[in-house]
Amino acid sequence: MAYKALYRSYRPQNFEELAGQQHIVKTLKNAVKQNKIAHAYLFCGPRGTGKTTVAKILAKAINCTCENKENIPCDECENCISIMNGTHPDIVEIDAASNNGVDEVRDLIEKVKYAPIEGKYKVYIIDEVHMMSTGAFNALLKTLEEPPAHVVFVLATTEPHKILPTIISRCQRFDFSKINDQSIVERLETVLEGENIQCEREALELVASLADGGMRDALSILEQCLAYSSHLTVKDINEIYGIVSSAQKLSFLKSLMNKDIPVILNRIEEMFQTGIDVKRLTTDLIDILKDIIIYKNTQDVDCLFVLKQEEIEGIVPYITAEETFTYIDILIQADQQYKFASNAKLYFELAMLKIANKVTEEKKIIVETVQKELIKSPIKEETVKIEKTPIIEKTEEVRLKSADLNIENEGTEEPIVEIAEPIQEEILVYNESPIKFEKIEDIDFLINEEPVLKNETVKTIQPTSSFKEEMNINNVEVDFNDILNILVQANKKVLMDIQEKWSVIQRYKFNLNTAKLASMLCDGQPVAASSNGLVIAFEFQPMVNQINNGNYYLELKQFLLEILGMELEFIAVLKEEWPVMRNRFIELKRNQQLPEPKPIQLSHIHIVEKKDEEKTLSEAEAFGVKLFGDLVEIKGE
Repeated sequence: MAYKALYRSYRPQNFEELAGQQHIVKTLKNAVKQNKIAHAYLFCGPRGTGKTTVAKILAKAINCTCENKENIPCDECENCISIMNGTHPDIVEIDAASNNGVDEVRDLIEKVKYAPIEGKYKVYIIDEVHMMSTGAFNALLKTLEEPPAHVVFVLATTEPHKILPTIISRCQRFDFSKINDQSIVERLETVLEGENIQCEREALELVASLADGGMRDALSILEQCLAYSSHLTVKDINEIYGIVSSAQKLSFLKSLMNKDIPVILNRIEEMFQTGIDVKRLTTDLIDILKDIIIYKNTQDVDCLFVLKQEEIEGIVPYITAEETFTYIDILIQADQQYKFASNAKLYFELAMLKIANKVTEEKKIIVETVQKELIKSPIKEETVKIEKTPIIEKTEEVRLKSADLNIENEGTEEPIVEIAEPIQEEILVYNESPIKFEKIEDIDFLINEEPVLKNETVKTIQPTSSFKEEMNINNVEVDFNDILNILVQANKKVLMDIQEKWSVIQRYKFNLNTAKLASMLCDGQPVAASSNGLVIAFEFQPMVNQINNGNYYLELKQFLLEILGMELEFIAVLKEEWPVMRNRFIELKRNQQLPEPKPIQLSHIHIVEKKDEEKTLSEAEAFGVKLFGDLVEIKGE
């Protein structure tokens, strides 16, 4: 006997075997039980979703001679068996693609008047009915409207919009939907069980994804893959269809986020050498980015379409929601160009390079926005003289936190900035203390938009009181026991994970909402970490003071939670002092004098919060006295 394809061998023979389309199955079953059979049906929907199969099952059901209405079709009576074998004289299947003329329709109409030979109904199944000509439709119109009582028409099409409205209005229309992946996988498992073949569940899920909701496509793909390997795996399917694995796509996206151009180009070349479908790869990347947006807004893994828990957690810290939407737009534009391109690879490469370079463009926009905001900000103006200074040598060093303009002046020592290459600089006067700035692209706040000429009278910025307070942050004393408590609970795996994600903080400087917090943390280096504690080393004392001061502690804590996915208590230390602390910990460990681990509570943060509460209460009292004078009576709690 000749070999039959899987989709033919395992075509459903009754309503119970049908995968999906439960709304259609229930309606037709009830119609048969109640003997309310329509004279014409129109089955619409994507390919491979069961239109012709349901038509044949319906033909069996209305001609089944079984007395038990609950068991229709029975697949045991003579009519059911002959319809199953394709030999029943009253079931006529017509391909409208090759029988689409007026003459063929007239011949059909002549045969319709004759009574059925064996069954109760004559059933005409016209497949791809949208291929019929307008003349053929018009010739069929009258018969379709008022056919003999023994005739049922079933029209099947993938393009119902091409059918005349007058034809549609004379039929009961059923819209077939794409079959969900779960139903396809379950049906494939039944087929493999019948064939006595073993297969990985993940491989079947990938086959279902490739089928795009079509059961016939799924069976055809499965059959091709089984010819390649009798024990099917995900790797086999990737090799057959040139598919990039999920891990590879996520790694590729991380390279894009890090602007690693050589790696990006090499990976693109490797993928194209394996014969990947560039259109499918683009669609897969869009699906991943869509999942990132969904997760950022819901934090619910059940809402995701393609990514799993560990996969989404590994990619989310590398990208913001705003960037994700931008990258999706770029990929959609590239996808639209493939149909017109002779070399799709070129468009894909350009799209990837555009994504990798998008960070620079965003930074430019943010800097311009900050310029405008600074111009609008309320500042006190004075008139001073500003002069050009000579070019600064590369060897000069600086201690300056440009993002927040927090500067520590000790005595008359002038703060200086590390310059990557010689530039012509300008001096801006803050309370008669000269401060030098780096190149425009290296700072987050721009004061003057244009160079100032020698001896020209200009306006300068007078710092506000809040600015002065931040400029003069005193050294915050931290308790070494707090650091020791983190070290006792330290975990190297946690530290490595944090260090891997830390570079992502740099990218958040280009978002106005997170620029300040990112600027405070990006120059730090994680040196020790536990599951809920972190030690960060900074090169300069002002940066350490700013983190330990406590004014931004809760905001920074929430920011780190978003980036790292961990709620951490953190302490900043001076980089040059860290080796001493570490050696002290090692010494205590050798002497077995380490304290027992305990919940991490930072004493210096607690003190700052207490002082803030007292300060707030004091200000409230002072305000009350100022308003009402002696009438105010201050009482304890």
